[in-house]
Amino acid sequence: MFEEQRNRVLSSLDKAHHAYHKKPAFFSGPSVYFHVRSLRAARAQDLDRFAEYAYAMLSSWGMHQPGSGGPKMKDFDEFYSSLKSVWSEAIPLRQITLSRLRGPDWLSKADWGRLKKVFCGIRCMTTNKSLVANSKVMANLLPNLIPPIDGKYTLRFLYNSKNIPNTKMKEWAKLVDMLKHFFYPIVSSKPFRRKVKKWLIHKKWAGWNTSPLKIVDNLVVGLERLRKASKTE
Repeated sequence: MFEEQRNRVLSSLDKAHHAYHKKPAFFSGPSVYFHVRSLRAARAQDLDRFAEYAYAMLSSWGMHQPGSGGPKMKDFDEFYSSLKSVWSEAIPLRQITLSRLRGPDWLSKADWGRLKKVFCGIRCMTTNKSLVANSKVMANLLPNLIPPIDGKYTLRFLYNSKNIPNTKMKEWAKLVDMLKHFFYPIVSSKPFRRKVKKWLIHKKWAGWNTSPLKIVDNLVVGLERLRKASKTE
């Protein structure tokens, strides 16, 4: 699963990274500010601040659009309550480093169970679709284990479709497939590890190169930029 997509990323690491950072990131200003702040709050294990910054981050990343159309987020109190209910499951998972990931299962059965509880417990959106928003929250809470998933880029790149399953269990199964067969194999590969060491230390990329898994997300966006650019030539 995803062998072709993995090869596309690993064979174009520098090109994809350059394409992502060549122009200002799609999101700037409050988007990068709240992204970085929520990561810091997670490191400090500060639930109150993390909830506030993650909530603001989701809004600035387009997860709540005023008016009659577009996605809508739940009220903050419900979002906060859902985070609080899974906080004790999430914090121990922060101790897992990328060096502990080992295929084919990558994580222990107990750790997969904790991740599932966190994913299923977070309540962000007013609709029954949770994959995109919940993954973005978890990517900032557990950056060593979860990347942000995006319909426009991640799902299109991996599945050639933006369609999201309509139940949380199906969404969780899709996330597990992406982790086991795409994201974790890439961050565990030697070519990626060599590159990521250099990319993470450059301050000019610090706002978005915030973890190896986030960098994989950046590379997917970069490849999509290159694909679109080739069509216009």
